[in-house]
Amino acid sequence: MRETTAVEQITQAPIFMLFRVGDAARDAVEQSLDRYGLRGKDFRVLSYASTGVFSQQDLSRVTGLDRTTMVAVIDRLERTGMASRERGDDRRTHVVVPTPKGLRTLTEAFADLEQVQEEFLAALSPTGKRAMETALTRLFTAHDPSCRPPDET
Repeated sequence: MRETTAVEQITQAPIFMLFRVGDAARDAVEQSLDRYGLRGKDFRVLSYASTGVFSQQDLSRVTGLDRTTMVAVIDRLERTGMASRERGDDRRTHVVVPTPKGLRTLTEAFADLEQVQEEFLAALSPTGKRAMETALTRLFTAHDPSCRPPDET
């Protein structure tokens, strides 16, 4: 019996396949968002900020981004006119508020991302897509608290 090569081992390992598919998905999302002057992290923060009142610290917690990255993301969103920092109830905190431009951009970008998602997942049957969504939800819940549905956090 022939031994498996290192290349066969790594290319057949589900964790590595997930890693590589994740790279391809990120690239597709980033390419789609680029036309709006956004990166994936910007889009994530803007999406959360559009759903309520969040301080920078709150956004770091719910998005899973560290504080330094969060500052850079919010700086970019401000430079592009998609969000602003406003004083919170506490003078020491700032809340991140999407601008009308940011909200319009979210709507347009979500429509584009829906198409990107359809193209990316075209290799899967409807049953395969549902199975993948179920598996990813379980993995997110197990490994990334920021991905848990709101009622589970």
